[in-house]
Amino acid sequence: MPPVQNSYLNSITFPGFSDNIEKMYLDFFKVYKDESDMLFNIMNLGETAETIKRIDEQDMSQFAHDKPEGTDAQRLSFGVAYYKEVLAFRYGAQLQVSYEMRTSNRFKLGPAVQRFIESIPSRKELDRQHRLAFSGVTSYVNMDGRVVDTTAGDGLSYISTVHPLAFSLTTWSNQVAGNPVLSVTALEAAEQLAVTDILDNFGLPVMMEFSHLIVNKQDPNTIRVAREILRSTTLVTQANPGVVNTFLQKYELMVLSRVATTATGALDSTKYRWWFLAALKSTNRLQSYECIWEAPHMNPAPVGSNNGIDPYNDDWTYGARGRYGHALVSARGIIASFAV
Repeated sequence: MPPVQNSYLNSITFPGFSDNIEKMYLDFFKVYKDESDMLFNIMNLGETAETIKRIDEQDMSQFAHDKPEGTDAQRLSFGVAYYKEVLAFRYGAQLQVSYEMRTSNRFKLGPAVQRFIESIPSRKELDRQHRLAFSGVTSYVNMDGRVVDTTAGDGLSYISTVHPLAFSLTTWSNQVAGNPVLSVTALEAAEQLAVTDILDNFGLPVMMEFSHLIVNKQDPNTIRVAREILRSTTLVTQANPGVVNTFLQKYELMVLSRVATTATGALDSTKYRWWFLAALKSTNRLQSYECIWEAPHMNPAPVGSNNGIDPYNDDWTYGARGRYGHALVSARGIIASFAV
């Protein structure tokens, strides 16, 4: 008999389901670990906050000026450069528990409940990592048919060779020339961009602490190369064991599982070998934001004299919800190679 795909679970049971599902949900979040939360400055706004959050990029000239005797000190140049508006979108999942599901002993509901519990965090993780998956374009259509804006504040894609500056005619690039596969030489090329092309909006270099090397879980070779570069005690390009590896522990390795995917979450082999260098630790870091209006949670279980049973079909219905949004104000702080 062929497999059946259905959004309505039936003929399945889980002993004590109604009493345990909320506990299972809470227990899940006690051990759940995000893969990519460090990519974002996370702002918890609360459910009553406005559904649009504007975030400005504020820039100021870096250097003080001479102050001759008896003269006023010069004011530093200041300006609001680019900005992005983070829009709140609500996400939800439903689990319907039929009468047969609660009373039949033929099947177990555990795997279905687990997927229900994971649904909101999994979607948030997918949306987060799609900011890198679609960092070379200005938008994509998500699994629900909604157009998602993936521009930085300057109106270009996150990764571009011609990022403009607000107060200068200079442009800058955060894409490694030629999109090489990860190697010592390629990483050095990214480091070169980090000191020559990362500029403030007045056109002067900005020294940022690049902290993370990001690769995809789907390409074991790239992961191995990354680990060799970052963890070998000797230089990986030479046979001489006495040559010190200067990359040792220079960056943290972040391995992500959903960057190499399509808008629906299916694998996309054209992205397997992509890699990124990012500044994610200090205060002068990548200006990417995640705004949370409604943290992932499960709706209260039905209560009442009939235990919340739908009088028409005898169902119990459980819901999971969340509301959040993402935006990148400035791509200064991330460098990419779209290797193939």
